[in-house]
This record gives sequence, C-alpha cells and structure tokens, in this order.
Amino acid sequence: MDVTLFLASIWGPVLLAVGLGIFVSRSYYAQIYRDLEKDVLAVLLFGMTYFAAGIVQVQAHNVWGTFPEVVITLLGWGLLIKGAVFIVIPRIADRGGDWFASRKLLSVVGAALLIGGGYLSWISYLA
Repeated sequence: MDVTLFLASIWGPVLLAVGLGIFVSRSYYAQIYRDLEKDVLAVLLFGMTYFAAGIVQVQAHNVWGTFPEVVITLLGWGLLIKGAVFIVIPRIADRGGDWFASRKLLSVVGAALLIGGGYLSWISYLA
C-alpha cells in the first residue's frame, strides 16, 4: 500500500487543483479542449507524455485489491490508453475534445476531479 499512498499523494493534489481550476477558469479549460486540434504537434507530445507516464505508473502499480489501489491503477491505465489514442488515432482525440466542450460537461468533470482529488488527498495525507 506504500506505493498506492505515494501515488495518491501526487494524484490527489493535482486532481484537486485541476478540478478547482475548471470552476475558477472555466473558459480557459473550454478553450484548451477546443484549441488542441489546431496544434497537431501538441496532440502528439501530449500523447507521448500520457503514454510514457501511463507505462511508468502501470509498471509501478498494477494492483486490483482495495478501493484506493483500484483507483490509482485505473488512473495509470487511463493515462496509458489516452496516450495511445492521442498517438495512434489523434482524430478521435480531436473529436472527443470538441464533443466534450460542446456538451458543457466541464462542471461534471470538475466535480468528479474535486471528489477524486479530495478522496486521494484524504487517504494519503489525513487517513
């Protein structure tokens, strides 16, 4: 569980900050999703970064035991899959960003990030 808590101590504050950022700077985050497709190099670089980070996390933590372990493992697999999509089929990533921004889902994602980040921060720093 030590690796789980270590990764939770990183993921928690990051997710909290992004979730809070979505509510404080909503238009900025919406613009990110709309503009990503305009910079094809950024899509590739994001993809490579997500993919590499996902590989590292899955190699370090691929544990399907307790709830916190599953959450951390799913975050690693999510990075890996998102990176692969950005690299292999970038048009889907572009369309996904457009769909996401057009559906006004930022509030839902912001709330989910705040809850997830709060939970991970709580188990790593306070529990």
